[in-house]
Amino acid sequence: MKQFTPPKIVKDEEVKEPPPAVEELKETKIGNINQEGIKDIGIVTPPAAADAGKGLVEAKPVEKEPEVFTKVEVDAKYPGNWRSFLERNLDGQVAVDNGASPGTYTVIIQFIVDVAGNVSDVKALTKQGHGMEEEAMRVIKRSGKWQPAVQNGREVKAYRKQPITFQVTDQ
Repeated sequence: MKQFTPPKIVKDEEVKEPPPAVEELKETKIGNINQEGIKDIGIVTPPAAADAGKGLVEAKPVEKEPEVFTKVEVDAKYPGNWRSFLERNLDGQVAVDNGASPGTYTVIIQFIVDVAGNVSDVKALTKQGHGMEEEAMRVIKRSGKWQPAVQNGREVKAYRKQPITFQVTDQ
């Protein structure tokens, strides 16, 4: 076994010991120490105790949080009629009760649909006031299970943005 020495670029005059010839390394294993022995017959032996803690340490793979996609091939989808669900459950009177003047107000709500179809991280990206963002977020949070987004043929965790328009009229 030959110890691996990281290459260092220096001038020719500064080379103290040239690297071993390729022929010399043909049947040699590269390790973290120099060690004499017999030709390898396929048995892996642990390095000599002389390395005193200088050996390599194997790191365990780190499980990372799944990536949240912003663009996907197939968006997450509500299993029923989404427009009908919003119309049935949104309370349009909220804006009027909180003093909104007549007009059209659009709020944009962003949320995440995970691979199990659960909705989370619901937040308003716009600020119209008069309780409209809170009402839109309340309804989206209680929308139930969704069909997850699809990217490269597999279900993924993805952002979804939903604009919701409130119309306040004079009555």
